[in-house]
Amino acid sequence: MDVVASVILMVAGVIGFGLLAFMSLFLVMMSDACYNDRCNTGVMSVGWLIAMAGPPLVFVAAIVWTIIRLARRKAAWWLTLAGAAVGIVLWFIGVGLMNVGLGR
Repeated sequence: MDVVASVILMVAGVIGFGLLAFMSLFLVMMSDACYNDRCNTGVMSVGWLIAMAGPPLVFVAAIVWTIIRLARRKAAWWLTLAGAAVGIVLWFIGVGLMNVGLGR
């Protein structure tokens, strides 16, 4: 049962984080509000990179760790959920940094 749950969660996570990465491409449009040099583009760039690359990297690491634990016949379904939660939190941190860079 653990293997089935882990595989379903991994597939759902890959689809979900693929969609999140696609939506993160459009976060760059937040810079449209920047005019008269009132934005910190460095902070916005770091935030965008965190939001774009961080969640998929965290989730891939969670998938690898899940597969290793499944091969060792240990409970692993919770790793996929933990990786998804950390990835989503990381995405919100990146978006928050982008908002800070807007200077509002």
